[in-house]
Amino acid sequence: MTLPVLHVIDDDSRSRKLAADVLATQGFAVHQAGTAAEAQAQLLAHGADLVLLDIQLPDSDGFALIAWIQRQPSLAGVPVVALTASVMPAYRGRIDESGFAGFIAKPLSSVREFVNTVRSHLRPPTRP
Repeated sequence: MTLPVLHVIDDDSRSRKLAADVLATQGFAVHQAGTAAEAQAQLLAHGADLVLLDIQLPDSDGFALIAWIQRQPSLAGVPVVALTASVMPAYRGRIDESGFAGFIAKPLSSVREFVNTVRSHLRPPTRP
């Protein structure tokens, strides 16, 4: 059985590690990236069943990265969920308009709620 492949892309190493550790304990294969460039390389190398993406990245932003993901044939249809502390109404509207499948606010308030939200956005794996 192939584990679902998730990517946690966040410039804050503590937030990234916390999310990745929680998801790994739930049986997911988790890759971590702190920059858009690192994320692009990992996404192309490993594929994805779900991407958790921060809006603020040091070399780009989540809006540019989701647009790049959406243009990649190998990543077509992969749900991308915003994982961000940017909860201002202007950001929320732009998140919705940019094709994000959902939104998770940081800091995480409940591990159970976080895992349930991730599972609700996860599509069935397509790889053998």
